Amino acid sequence: MTQEVRISLQEEHLFWLEVLEDHAHFLRDYLSPVETKWWKEAEKFIPQFQDALRHAKGLAPFEGADSPTMQAFARSVYPLADAYCRLEGHMQHLRLWNRINLNLTPSYFNGTINENREYLRQLSYWMQGVPAAPLRLTELLDLWLEDQLGHAVLLNGLLDPVEIPLGVETDKFASLFSSYMTKNRAMQGYLRFTPPGFPAEIRFAKEVLGTVKKFYDFVQQIIVQYRNDELLSKSTLRFLEHHFPESCYFMRKLTVFIPDAPPLGHCPLTKSSMLND
Repeated sequence: MTQEVRISLQEEHLFWLEVLEDHAHFLRDYLSPVETKWWKEAEKFIPQFQDALRHAKGLAPFEGADSPTMQAFARSVYPLADAYCRLEGHMQHLRLWNRINLNLTPSYFNGTINENREYLRQLSYWMQGVPAAPLRLTELLDLWLEDQLGHAVLLNGLLDPVEIPLGVETDKFASLFSSYMTKNRAMQGYLRFTPPGFPAEIRFAKEVLGTVKKFYDFVQQIIVQYRNDELLSKSTLRFLEHHFPESCYFMRKLTVFIPDAPPLGHCPLTKSSMLND
């Protein structure tokens, strides 16, 4: 049985809804207090996602997409996820025209909107009672390499400038993920005449998996410093811990394409700590 099969439908919902709740926190926190209208708009999504999460925790762990309960839940959360996606899209539009006081860049929203749209894509299948079609390897890499690059760039921007060694290490990861995105675009071209699963593609997937795991371990070290009040930064625990479920999800999906992939060990799809920041 592959790692991907072991991601139950309930786990998928718990993962995606927590991701979107975090995104709503980030949007609210990076809006200026003078943006009263949009601050309130972002704020209202947080309890809605929390309520959806509570309902998701009550779903049967091993029910499939054909379950009437699962279909009903998918139908209930689709409008919420879609409405939040549209809000972030509008925030990106306003940011592009410099019509909003928001300390997030337009490209930041490319990553969060792509993730939101992936949940909506899967929900469109689950509402019909059928399993979601899995992403191809190049599509999976398209989605999550951008996420990993974004995390590295954002983390570097949140570090105090005097944390030079940590900044240098973060830059190395950002450069690697950027190079992988370039290579993945080339891989998409190869697939026009070559079936997927050729040796160079598998080796590439293994290399990406190894780097994502190293970055995961690096962020764990950062969090230890943060919890011990040793890290000089403007980060929050929520942002730092947001990295883990997304990385675990990426790695677990990635192992499907790697024969004899190494075990990931404990790699949860939801955060474990109680967040108050």
